[in-house]
Parts: sequence; structure tokens; C-alpha cells
Amino acid sequence: MRKLLIPITLFILSFLLIGIQLRDTFSRISKEEAEGIALDEAKSLGYQTANLWTQFENETRLGYVYSAKYNKDMKIWKVSIDTDEHPDILNTPAMTLFISVDCGEVIAIINADEGIEK
Repeated sequence: MRKLLIPITLFILSFLLIGIQLRDTFSRISKEEAEGIALDEAKSLGYQTANLWTQFENETRLGYVYSAKYNKDMKIWKVSIDTDEHPDILNTPAMTLFISVDCGEVIAIINADEGIEK
């Protein structure tokens, strides 16, 4: 039994490490899906000319943000949106939406004109 202890322990540890790596690299909502959700949300808020904000080579990226609803940090896609109504001279996106990687829910919205929502 003692001879099997080390191989069994290594076997269990390898499964744990593989599982942790798979969990971190697997995301349920893709970048493109998050961008689509953000554009739909912006249009539902009345911004009919919403498009992705790409100034300064800005891209949708992964991050973490605190959710008061779930009382924890959530892994999110940070999507920046621009509109024709938002003045270009400000050099900021009209709004930034934080979309949950797990379920596609909008966790928070930062609206440049109105402040923080949700």
C-alpha cells in the first residue's frame, strides 16, 4: 500500500492541476458574444448608433469587477461602446459594459454622460 501512495498522490494532483487550468481557460461567453450583448444593451438604452469603441487600439478584454448582486468579484468581458451622440473630443467611450463570462449578464455599466449604473 505504501508503494502506491506516491503514484496515487501524483495522479490526483495532476487531475487537480489539469482541472484548474481548464477552468481558467474555458469561458462560457466568447468575446464576440459579449460584444453582441453589449451592443444590444446599448441599443435597448436608446443608443441606436452604438458601435464598438476602438480608439487608441482599445479592445474587448477579460477582467474582474465587483458585483453587489452576487457579493463577489466576477470574471467579465469589458466592452467599450461609442455612439454618434457622444462627442469625440472627450477621447473616451460613451459607455463601458461589464459582461459576465459565466452567464452573459450585464454586471455593471459605466455611462460617460450619466455616471455609474446598476
